[in-house]
This record gives sequence, C-alpha cells and structure tokens, in this order.
Amino acid sequence: MVSGFKRVYFIITCLLSFSAVFSQIKKPDFYIDKAWDLILTGNDSAKIYISELKKISLEEKNKLLHVKTLEVEGLYFEIIKNNYKKASELYLEAIKIGEQKKLSYVKNLYHSIGVMFHTTDEYEKAEKYYLKALESAKKLNDRELLSKCLINLGSIHSSNQKYNEAEKFYLESLQYDTSTETKRSTYSNLGNLKIRENKFDEAIVYLEKAIKLNPDAGKEGDIMDYSYLINAKSKSKNFEGIDSLLNKSKKLLDRTENLRNKSIMLKSIGNTYESMKNYKEATHYLNRYIEVYDSLKFQQKEDIIYELETKYQTEKKEEELQKKIKEKNQLLIYIILFGVIILVLSYLVYLNIKQKKKVNKQKAQLEMLVDEKNTLLIETHHRVKNSFQIVSSLLYLQSENIHDKEASLAVKEAQNRVKSMILIHQKLYSKDQLVGIDSKEYIEDLVNDIIENQSDSIENLKISTAIDSKIFSIDTITPIGLIINELITNVIKYAFPEKIQNPELKVSFLKKHANYELKVSDNGIGISNQNNPESFGLKLVHSLAKKLKATVSFENNNGTTVTLVITKFEELN
Repeated sequence: MVSGFKRVYFIITCLLSFSAVFSQIKKPDFYIDKAWDLILTGNDSAKIYISELKKISLEEKNKLLHVKTLEVEGLYFEIIKNNYKKASELYLEAIKIGEQKKLSYVKNLYHSIGVMFHTTDEYEKAEKYYLKALESAKKLNDRELLSKCLINLGSIHSSNQKYNEAEKFYLESLQYDTSTETKRSTYSNLGNLKIRENKFDEAIVYLEKAIKLNPDAGKEGDIMDYSYLINAKSKSKNFEGIDSLLNKSKKLLDRTENLRNKSIMLKSIGNTYESMKNYKEATHYLNRYIEVYDSLKFQQKEDIIYELETKYQTEKKEEELQKKIKEKNQLLIYIILFGVIILVLSYLVYLNIKQKKKVNKQKAQLEMLVDEKNTLLIETHHRVKNSFQIVSSLLYLQSENIHDKEASLAVKEAQNRVKSMILIHQKLYSKDQLVGIDSKEYIEDLVNDIIENQSDSIENLKISTAIDSKIFSIDTITPIGLIINELITNVIKYAFPEKIQNPELKVSFLKKHANYELKVSDNGIGISNQNNPESFGLKLVHSLAKKLKATVSFENNNGTTVTLVITKFEELN
C-alpha cells in the first residue's frame, strides 16, 4: 500500500453558486485545481468541474488539457467512487495520448498510475512507473514530482522489508526544496519505517512532525499520519496524550470514504485499545476492521487492473506491428510496379501462413491466461482463508487471556463469525467453482461446525436441515452464513437452559417463488424479547438482513422460529 504518499490539497468550503463561478471564470487551470481539491476532500461536486473541463478541451482541441482532464477524472473514479476499473481506463488512455504526442506532462501520468498500482500492493508495476516518472522529473528539474517519486520508491522498499534502502530514498527526498505537505509525507513514511524496525521512540519524533499544523495552509496530518502515530505510541506503551489522538483519529475515520485507509485506522484504534487493556472498545473496532477488510478484498480490483494493463501493453505492441506491416506492404507495392508478380503471390501465401500462426499463438496465449487467472484466484482465496485463520487464532489466544467473562465471550463470538468466512474461502479454493458457493454444502457444513464447537452442554440435540442446492456469489453467501451463525449461537446459549427431553434444532433454506426463505427454529423456551437493544447478535442479524433486503420475523410457538425472506441475492447457476 502507499504508506505515506499524499497529494497536496486545500480545505474546500461549500460552493455558493456553481453557475456564477462558471460564468465568471473560464481558465482550465482553475477547473483542474478545484476538481483536485474537491476529490481529495471526498466531495462529489468535483464531477461538475470535470464536465466543464471536457467541454473546454473539446472546443480548444488542446491535447495537454485533454490528458489532464483524463487524469483528474481517473482520480475521481479512484478516490470518490472506488471504481479502479474505470480509473485505470482513464489513466491508460491519458498515457497513450501523452506518449503519442510526446507531452512532457506524461511524467505526471506515470506517477498517477504508479500510485494506483501502489495502493493495490502491485509493487513491481508501481516501481516501473515511478522510475519512468523519476527519470523525466530529473531531466525537467521538477523537484516536487522528483521528491514524491523518491518517497514512493522508499515506501515500496519499506513494504518489501528493505529498510536501509527505503531510508536512503526518504532522506534524499528531504534534501530537495519542496512543499510543506511533501515533507510531511516524508516524515510520515520515516515514522512508519521506524515502526517496522521496532524503533518506536524514533518513529514518534518523525510522526509528531508529520501531524504538525501547517500555518500557511491551515491543515495538519491526515488519517494515515495519525494511524501510524497511535501505532507507535501503543507499541512503545507511551500513552501520553493518547486520548486526544484517539479522538482526532475517530473524527478522521468518520470523514474518510477510502476503504483501505478506513481499515488501517480501525485496526490501529483497536490495537491501541487492546494495549490499554480496554478490551470492549478493542473488540468493537477490530470487528469493524474485519468487516471493512472483507469488503475491500472482495472488490478484486487487483485482477481488474492487471487485465487492463495487459490490454494496454498488447494494443501498444499491435500498433508497432501494424506500422511495420504497413512499411513492408509499401515495399511490396514498389516490387509489383516492377512486374514481379511471383513475389506478390508469394507474399500473399506468406500473409496467410503468418495469420494462421498468429491466430494459433493467440489462442494458446488466451488458454494459458485463463489457466493462470484460475490459479491466481485459487491462491487468492487460499491466502484470504489463511489470513482469516490467523485472525481467528489471535482471537482465540486473546479470549484465553481475558478474565472478564463478557469480554471473553465477545471475542469468542467474533472468532465464530470469522470461522464462517474461513469456510467460504476454504470451499472456493478446493472446488472447481472459483467464484461461487453451493448453498447446501456450505450451510450443512457450517451448521455442523457450529454445533460441534458450541453444543457440548446440550445432550441428545437433534439437528435437521432442508437446504436447496444453489450456487451463490460471495457477496450473498457471506451475510447468510453470518446470520445462521448468530441465530444458532443464540439457540445454543438461550433456548435450552435446563436439561429437557428431545431438544431439537431445525435449519431450512428453500426457494419460495421469486425469493429465498431462511428458517432457524428450536423447541426450547422461546425468545422473550427479539428487539433487545443490548443484543449485539440480534443487531448484527438485522444489519445483515438489510444488505439482503430481507424481512426478519420471530415466532414463539413451542420454541422459537426466526424467518428471513431474502429478496436480494445473486445466483450463479
């Protein structure tokens, strides 16, 4: 990830009248600056300025303005919309035009797309574009861009645990006369580097410089700066001023729309509370971190960007090939004019053979790419499952060391929720179906797993299931699994307080007309208050039900029956 890179921006107040501004100011640079400022403060109004830039670039037929417009629109889709596919298309189109027209601004485009690859952890591709931008920046003496490239190259080396090389890049960046915000980025990265080296006191010194208020711009550090600082203080057990830092961090968390930054801050806050032995708050923020991290990974933006990059490089090679073929054809025309008909016939045969070979080669390449993509997807699910397994193990170890009964129970419940997601990714990489889950197989395995781990105190518990076999997307099956986990856990905890004869639990998931109906019922004592505001599990059930656009109903009749009628789902077969 980009561990410190920040674009310079100013705090934007509410716009009083867009029409009045547009009627008075017609300078493209003004529109570009406004669009950047609004994007970097999360304001969707940036699209108004982008639309105006498109009109001006079309009227003036200005290629430089055109590529700048494509860049700022790419930034809009990357940061505001989290649509990396669209952002990639716009950046690559801008680079293509910039290279064709030999525009000096192409160095900035290299840097922008390098940042996008960096944020998706594709370090090799990010480094390639940073080095292109760095080379051009040195030739043109662009110190601001030069410094940013050095910062980001240092970040890549830091992520790859090459700490000495990373520090050299950062310190070289500080030698250039650059803006306060660029230097802030360098201090932030140096602080994060020292955290990774377990030199927490040095890290705090750098990070306090990173969050320091810039009196000229009236702004201070961003969400990443504060995340690193509370991390350093937490790990060094230096809690001086921590309450103020946590309050500021929570405000930045509420304001950010970027899922990656949000997940990093949630994890930092949770770990800080854990170091302070405030396990209730730690559990709350770490559970939120797991939810945001899950949403982030399911976007699968890495695969999309890889495909677009490959498409761009292929098109570029095709253009060069076509150019060579055109030159060869011109030579053949001259030969034809001299009457060498036999050579023309030979050339036509040659083209035919070459085309067949090309088609066969492309077919083989496509088959290889499909196999590689499936292999990568299997590996992705395997790694996600392993990551969740690590989280589950950490939660288990934490619960073993917690003496407070309620806190321990909360951590164990969080562990069970993680297990339901582990089962999803385990099935994905172990089956031919890589993008969907069979509902019957998954729910039956999930029910058995929950019962085996939680129902030791219930003797002779009878389990019955009725599940339709359908392949669902991960976005659909994940909330269903979490809901089933909560409902069965609730039954085991509360439905059978004393030994009763013939305890029974039923789970069904069947298609009813155009919808799906999920039922979990028992013959226990019945639920007394299905709207209990203190019940986190019931809150979670209702929250997940909203994602599925499902209605939730409770019925007490010789036990409890909870019914969800699911109207929003994605079937893959």
